[in-house]
Amino acid sequence: MQLDIIGVDGSKQYGCYLCSMLLGESVLLDAGSASMLSGSQQQNVEMVLLTHAHLDHVLELGFMIDATVTIRDEPLRVMGSRACLEIVRKHYMNDLIWPDFSRIKTSSGPTLVYQDIQDRKWFDLPGGLSAWAEPVCHGAGARGFIFRSGTGSIIHTGDTGPTSSIWKKAAQIEDLKMILAEISFPDSKTDVAIASNHLTPALLEAELGKLGRSDVPVYVFHLKPWERHEIERDVARRFSDRVVILRRGDRLEF
Repeated sequence: MQLDIIGVDGSKQYGCYLCSMLLGESVLLDAGSASMLSGSQQQNVEMVLLTHAHLDHVLELGFMIDATVTIRDEPLRVMGSRACLEIVRKHYMNDLIWPDFSRIKTSSGPTLVYQDIQDRKWFDLPGGLSAWAEPVCHGAGARGFIFRSGTGSIIHTGDTGPTSSIWKKAAQIEDLKMILAEISFPDSKTDVAIASNHLTPALLEAELGKLGRSDVPVYVFHLKPWERHEIERDVARRFSDRVVILRRGDRLEF
């Protein structure tokens, strides 16, 4: 299974791309930079899976639906926790900020359908994937995920501060191939990270200790652009070459 990195930045500045990752061809994880996909890629996406409803993770969901509404044979499915989807429906796709595409129908039916995630149960995704949703320490209905393909599994923390249960679940996964974890602030801004439920390199080091495995490669995302250079120094000092900072255009396989 291929994981293509469309965007990984933790905020918006010139040259930055908000969080979106393409699992295979059919599942888009978060939609911060959804419109960076080509037209054919957007059309091939069957499901958008949201970690949570903060703007940097849902910003371009509306543009993606708008661009593909007339060429889809099936509705675009948008999945997330109940709290996440309630926020999207009430504060974004509400016929005020953006059209409510769940009420817009074509000859094929509704253009968008929402589907709540059931926590702590495996569920199927398009493209032969299955996923496990775990609540994490962040707002807006945040969930981390474990993804399982026929050849291995990965953990994606989503946005989170220090948490526990997702690491306990990950410790049970024998074929864990990689960890994708957020880092938003440098160690010098630990107070800000804790207050906003995010991680620093030092906090991530403590989180990885909960997993208790040093053999699994770690890829990090969601760096605040204006903190990037200091975060890079902290990551290099703490982790040597075990932790890789993701960039747009990277491709991972599991």
